[in-house]
Amino acid sequence: MLSLAAAPQEIYRWVDKDGVVHYSDQPGAPNAELVQIARSNEYEATPSESESGDAATYDQPPAEPAYEYLIITQPTQDQVFFGADASITASVELGGTLQPDHTLAIFLDGNSVPTDGGRSALLPNPARGTHILRASVLDQNGAPLISTKEIAFHVRQPSINTPQSPQAPPPPKPQPKPKPAT
Repeated sequence: MLSLAAAPQEIYRWVDKDGVVHYSDQPGAPNAELVQIARSNEYEATPSESESGDAATYDQPPAEPAYEYLIITQPTQDQVFFGADASITASVELGGTLQPDHTLAIFLDGNSVPTDGGRSALLPNPARGTHILRASVLDQNGAPLISTKEIAFHVRQPSINTPQSPQAPPPPKPQPKPKPAT
């Protein structure tokens, strides 16, 4: 029984839509990432002062940037836009400072779209239909470090039942012309 407890366990990490980080032994979301954890009895020996002649040096790996969350703030899940000339701005919020060797990428239907150098991108004239949007922070090799949950938004053709904007009040009725006095 003790040998089972000492066996390495799989731990998954994911961030929910509210930006809360979760850890579990089961993937709780499609974007859950497997976390590599060293067993508690594993260690690397470091040279002692007597072996090297100098004070012991400890080579620590560089600290990974702590991105707490990455969420899409605009558009919202299942938001509907009307018209073929709809211009949509995709915006994201990142919990943490973007490191110089990392990039923020926004993907529309799996294809990267240019950002404005900040945390948003203009999606001009998307075709009618349903589109999938996600964002990721990529390392210098293009590997994702943190990603958002995919969201869907829809572009529809305006119609009488679903107009592009709320209906304007009807124009005023024309007033009858006064009759000339005779």
